[in-house]
Amino acid sequence: MGHKITFIGSGNVATNLAQAFDRAGHKILQVISSNSDRSRKLAKRFGAYYGNSVTSVDFNADYVILCVNDESYFNVLEELPKGLKSVVCHTSGPVSMEVIKSYALNYGVFYPLQSLRKEKCIDFLEVPIFIEGNSVDVTEDLMKLADTISNQTKEVSSLEREKYHLAAVFANNFTNLMYTLAHRYLEDESLDFKNLIPIINETASRLSERDPASWQTGPAKRGDSIIMQKHIDMLEDQDLKEIYKQLSDYIRSN
Repeated sequence: MGHKITFIGSGNVATNLAQAFDRAGHKILQVISSNSDRSRKLAKRFGAYYGNSVTSVDFNADYVILCVNDESYFNVLEELPKGLKSVVCHTSGPVSMEVIKSYALNYGVFYPLQSLRKEKCIDFLEVPIFIEGNSVDVTEDLMKLADTISNQTKEVSSLEREKYHLAAVFANNFTNLMYTLAHRYLEDESLDFKNLIPIINETASRLSERDPASWQTGPAKRGDSIIMQKHIDMLEDQDLKEIYKQLSDYIRSN
C-alpha cells in the first residue's frame, strides 16, 4: 500500500522525488514551499495540496520530507507543528540527522546521491539512496520506502554521508568546473567544445571497470615536461596557468 508524503520544498530534489514516489504508487499529499507559484505547479501535477506555510503540514502524512537548502533547515523546523507522528526526514548530504532531533519524535535522512534538476526528472532505479533513522523501526521504514524507487539503498551514518558528499564535490562539482574552463578556453579560441564530448564520455565510461587512478593519462602522467611547458605558455590567463601547474604537479607526485 502506498504512503502519504508531504514535501517541504519545491525545487530540484522535491520535484524528482515526488515524481518517483508518485510512479511507485505513493500519494503526494502536500507540497509546501516559500515559493507559492512553484509549489502550486508541482502540487498540481499530483492533485496535492499546496501552500507556503510549514505550519500547515498535514498530521495524516506518513512522511514529511524536507527538500530545502542547507541554510534553511532550522527556520523550517522551527515552524513544524508539534506532535507529528510522521517520519520527518531531510535530503541533505552534509547536514547531520540530529538537526531534526528536537522537532520530531521519528526522524531520519533520505539522501539520493545524484545531481538533480527539476527540468528533467530521472529514473532513480540505479541511484544510491542513503538512509539513516533515529531508531531501528524508522530506519527500516525509510529503507522500505527507498526500495520502492531504487535498487541501490544503503544505511549510511551522518559522518559517512558527509564523506560521500565531500567526495561527490570532487567527482562532480570540481569536474564540471574543469569542463567549464575547457569550454571557455575553446570559446575564446573560436573552437567547439562539443568535440570534447566523446573523450569525456569515454573517460566516464571507464570508471566502473577499474580504479580511476589506473586510467590516468596525459603529459603529466608521462612526465612530458616539454609539452606541459608548451601548454602553460599557450595560456594567457594566469589563474589557468596556476591550475594547470598544480594539477600536473599532483598527478606527477601520485
